[in-house]
Amino acid sequence: MQKVNGAQQAKMISVINTTAASIKTIQSSFSQVKSVSFLNENVKSYGRMYYSNQGKLRWEYTSPYRYTFAINGGKVYIKSGAKSQVIDIRTSRLFNSIAQIMINSITGKSLKANGDFNTQMYVDGNEWIAVLTPKKAQMKKMFRTVQLHFNSRHSMVSQVVMTETSGDSTVITLSGVKTNENIPDQIFFVK
Repeated sequence: MQKVNGAQQAKMISVINTTAASIKTIQSSFSQVKSVSFLNENVKSYGRMYYSNQGKLRWEYTSPYRYTFAINGGKVYIKSGAKSQVIDIRTSRLFNSIAQIMINSITGKSLKANGDFNTQMYVDGNEWIAVLTPKKAQMKKMFRTVQLHFNSRHSMVSQVVMTETSGDSTVITLSGVKTNENIPDQIFFVK
């Protein structure tokens, strides 16, 4: 992994932002590997992700358990088994921040100059890697870094690596990515 200079970083972020601006929807499968220090084995899970540039996201785990997390219209919808819950993210700064990180990480929009993260870009073969370091105290309590891996040819996120302050990490890898295809609005509601 090689750090890039300021001019290269600005060009990479510009290309990523241009791609992100052209994306109206994303659908993909994902795998998630959670490494926790007190467990001998990593926890693996799989599912589907749906994104709309209207501020909507559905994160649906299908294996080894069923769990759905959807963001739509300032609300977070959660379903675990038979239990459903709706949270107004406008009343919770933490939930609002997490929702924005999730949405912005999928598209790469979190690379835009903002008050949440410092960004450093790297190149590793055919991959661009953005290492985001939290600026705000609340985020620093949760994350040491968030890494966004981009396929340099498509300028789209292919993997997200979140490292918590404890050193535990979550690696989310997207596969079968489809962009700008119609997604029915009911996908973003959980009942």
